[in-house]
Amino acid sequence: MADWKDVGRAVAKVAPVLAGVLGGPVGAVAGAAGALVASWLGTEAEPGAVMRAVQDPQTLIRLKELEMQQQERLLAWQGRQLDAEMEFERSLTGRHTADAASDSWLSKNVRPLCLLVFTAALVGGTFAPEVGAEKLDALAELGFGVYGYYFLGRSAFDKGAVRLRWGRGGEGQ
Repeated sequence: MADWKDVGRAVAKVAPVLAGVLGGPVGAVAGAAGALVASWLGTEAEPGAVMRAVQDPQTLIRLKELEMQQQERLLAWQGRQLDAEMEFERSLTGRHTADAASDSWLSKNVRPLCLLVFTAALVGGTFAPEVGAEKLDALAELGFGVYGYYFLGRSAFDKGAVRLRWGRGGEGQ
């Protein structure tokens, strides 16, 4: 199932500003850009319908025209997305700083504890015959997110270097 980020990647070569808005954080701005693209193309305002439409090279040319006509609006949307991302980063950094400065043992150690719990669950689930493959796969995906966050840091996830495959039946990304 496609999302707006997938659509953004599909149009990135011909309409980079439009792709940046579509590929930004999911929310009102990406949805508004998706609705604009869908109305321009005459499709439903959903990522799957737009993704099917952009498979045609002529459609990509039309999207370049849309970008040129709506460039000021798209740049304003992109600015709003960047502001939202920066505010999110400040908020997350603030929470981590507050956790580290706290006198509470639990708030200082919650991330390492999560890492230990997921490691124990994965090891136990691997050797327990009553744990189904689907459950173990879901646990491994969740553990991958915890390990990635703990060892790779937020930036790897934010920059798209690491992507989880939620609900895709294990198909690669």
